[in-house]
Amino acid sequence: MPTSTFFNLPPPKREKLLCAAITEFARRPYGEVSINRIIQGAEIPRGSFYQYFADKTDLFRYVLRGYDTMLEEAILRSLDRCGKRPLELPLALYDLVLAYIQENWAQFELFMGILQKNMGMDARQLLSLPEIVMKVMEQADWRGLEHLTEEERLGLMDLLFSTTGHALMPVFCEKLSSEESRRRLAIKTALIERGAKSKEEPLC
Repeated sequence: MPTSTFFNLPPPKREKLLCAAITEFARRPYGEVSINRIIQGAEIPRGSFYQYFADKTDLFRYVLRGYDTMLEEAILRSLDRCGKRPLELPLALYDLVLAYIQENWAQFELFMGILQKNMGMDARQLLSLPEIVMKVMEQADWRGLEHLTEEERLGLMDLLFSTTGHALMPVFCEKLSSEESRRRLAIKTALIERGAKSKEEPLC
């Protein structure tokens, strides 16, 4: 975590340092990221950097925590919008995330750059999705799905989130229109709902 000295900086100076850091992390794999380039972009002395952060890892974690917070807010807001019904979360989240990204494309491109440059890193070091999923599990309205075990509910949430992510990626890569991708997401979500609401015993 940053030191109190960092949080006492004037907001413009904090933002300039974070902007320089995000740009550097988006352009190079973590192992090739240079503190020198970050401090040059932020226009601060090297000694000042270590008054704010312990090291490069400390800064990287703080940058990712910012994206974590945004992701959590988007997911929980989407859950509220769909009446806390988990099976309606994918379309609500798709609509909210797509609208946000279209309005903040430059920031999203940097985020995608960080993910792409660090694809070999353990996903748990990049985003704390498991913790966010647990919050959704606690807040969701499970009426109609009471027959699912805790493990099955976790599996369902994993399936819903991954399906939503797979629907968004072709839009970002300009391989599908947002309308077509949403239509396909609706079909997949309906199939998931059909299976989740079934109380029949599995065949094997």
